[in-house]
Amino acid sequence: MANVTVTNTKLTAFNAFKVLTANAATEATDATAQKFVFTPTGKDNHAVIIASVATADGVTVSLGAGSGVFALGTTADSIATAAGLYAIQIETGRYMKSDGTIEISFTAPAAKDLVNDLALKVYVCEMLPN
Repeated sequence: MANVTVTNTKLTAFNAFKVLTANAATEATDATAQKFVFTPTGKDNHAVIIASVATADGVTVSLGAGSGVFALGTTADSIATAAGLYAIQIETGRYMKSDGTIEISFTAPAAKDLVNDLALKVYVCEMLPN
């Protein structure tokens, strides 16, 4: 499984639009997972993870377990029952590993891949106080 290093979009002010940075999948093997890794900035805050998929083929998403005192275990869900944008808000400290990163894995269904079939793109928006 190849990793994609995510470029975060930092939301630091109210009432200001920001262009989101797309992080495209590179895994073109059917039914294979790809890990997206991002490094939050600053103290523990909230982040919104957005996944864009072009088809309704279904994708399994897994947030890696954190390692801190208040960490959560791995969280998994299936998305993409319709083409579109899917979002989840997380507390970064709950999923942060000891190296300061957060890992999100996306797995394509059988006979589909993340690049050619699903055209998966991942965006991470950090909510940072002024």
